[in-house]
Amino acid sequence: MRGFAKERMLVEYFNFFYFLYIAFALGLLLGFYFLLRNKSQKTSSIVVFSLLISNLVLHFGKLAFEPYRSWMPYALRTITPENICSVSVLVFPWLFLSKKKILRDYMFYMGFISGIGALLIPVDVIGRPAFEFETMRFYFSHIMLCVAPTLMILLKVHSLNYRRIPKIPFLAYAVLGIILVNEVILIGTGFVHKSHLFCNEIRNSALIFGPLAEVEFVGILFTALTPEMFLTMPIGPNAGAPFYWPILWLAFPFYLFACIAALLLSLPFEFKNIKADILTLKAKIKHHANKVTRVFP
Repeated sequence: MRGFAKERMLVEYFNFFYFLYIAFALGLLLGFYFLLRNKSQKTSSIVVFSLLISNLVLHFGKLAFEPYRSWMPYALRTITPENICSVSVLVFPWLFLSKKKILRDYMFYMGFISGIGALLIPVDVIGRPAFEFETMRFYFSHIMLCVAPTLMILLKVHSLNYRRIPKIPFLAYAVLGIILVNEVILIGTGFVHKSHLFCNEIRNSALIFGPLAEVEFVGILFTALTPEMFLTMPIGPNAGAPFYWPILWLAFPFYLFACIAALLLSLPFEFKNIKADILTLKAKIKHHANKVTRVFP
């Protein structure tokens, strides 16, 4: 009976623990929001920064716990910028302190998308005990990536501007470049086997080496919008063989969908500004049309 009970306390898609962690994330966001909504911006900023720092401390502190402790020194690679979420954990506190608008915009969009994505598709903890250290660390880390930047916006510590959205994907490209360079360094130093380079099935959470089988629909959608030249080996004995050019294979579809996703996320905060700009644009078009009509009656 004890083994059966333990077996049932696993995180599986759409089971009790799957929804429990989602409810915890929502409760944490609402709890902090109602606690801080009447506080000063200084107080709100301190809390947001503290949440980001707590995530950073956990990122390095996890090495003291299992399974990382038994996996040393190879576990050191897990504190490097080896995927988008790791980069976010490492840089978000400093992006927040910079007070640069475009960087804080990036924090919100990337943090919200990656955090929600991890809650809805928690592939790294599916089948794991719901309350073991690694499961709780995974959820805490990704919940903080979402909750802290969202609080930053809800509490008006920072204001979004949808006109900055076209610049956001370029920051993401820079992050993908960091991940690629980090991967080469990890291979060169022996932390990752060289056969994993350019492999899209083993170490490829950022999709820099191609689509993942777990999210097949993304691969189908992205490759349909990618020029053929970025999907094959261009020259040499294997010319024409399938090969995803690192980062470049997803550059155009990523830009398109990142802008769409960011625009949708900005709507609750930027609806009035977007509506006003649309009305202004319509008025200008109508004005120019009337001028043309007067010139060419």
